[in-house]
Amino acid sequence: MICLLAGFVLSAVSLTMTTIAAIQGDGWAVIAGDSQSSDGDGFAVNIPTGKIFKNNELIIAGAGQVRGINLLEHGWDAPAVKLKNIDKYVTSILVPSIRKCFSMADYEYKRDGESVENDNIWIVCIQNQIYRIESDYSWERNSDNIYVAGSGERFALGALEALNAGSVETVTQAKNYLRKAIKIASKYDAYSGGDIKFVVSNG
Repeated sequence: MICLLAGFVLSAVSLTMTTIAAIQGDGWAVIAGDSQSSDGDGFAVNIPTGKIFKNNELIIAGAGQVRGINLLEHGWDAPAVKLKNIDKYVTSILVPSIRKCFSMADYEYKRDGESVENDNIWIVCIQNQIYRIESDYSWERNSDNIYVAGSGERFALGALEALNAGSVETVTQAKNYLRKAIKIASKYDAYSGGDIKFVVSNG
């Protein structure tokens, strides 16, 4: 069962326990996320470094299993961005590289009649452009310039829409709106919480 909101297809049942939110501006981008790691029994810890990290030229935020985040942060080198067309880079270079890393680590699965998947949804920033990469390795961009992922994504997306966050003009304003959105998501989503971490791209 799925629902469609603000250009995103959001799964009705999500195992990606966290809230990631991002805003893409004119020559800059900001990604924010909570820092709580939870399991299905309600046990939670606060991850010191959060769920957003830099790997070579990329900024990556992961919602879902910590194992996937560990692999892309510490067991993989993001391929160099040598194509001017970033969409082609994501499709033909980045996604195959991630798949190779996960396959070698036995971090993929395939249900009958469905595509190969992993247990994460990724928000990736490349040269100030943001992409949401799904668990089946498909990707999408949003003309509204706002992105979300994780179990608290509906609450965060609703807050960002209400704030008209896609039209913000400064990094400071974007961080304020993202902070508000993740605080709201953490209030209503039991699997989000802890400190809010930010990473800014403006190079």
